[in-house]
Amino acid sequence: MLRKHQGKGYSTELMKSVMSHPQLQILRKFLLATADAHGLYKLFGFKELAKPERMMEIAVADIYSKK
Repeated sequence: MLRKHQGKGYSTELMKSVMSHPQLQILRKFLLATADAHGLYKLFGFKELAKPERMMEIAVADIYSKK
């Protein structure tokens, strides 16, 4: 992330485009992961998982640095 670009509304405009895209209007569920933009996504209706006990993951740390 480039700090010099923060606060200019780029993320908000991107989310407006994504959320209004006609081909995405039929989706029942959107999932995303964020470290620090919870406030932004809440503006677009995102909430914490309703049933986190149903979610599972495989997370491989540093997979891109392995050779």
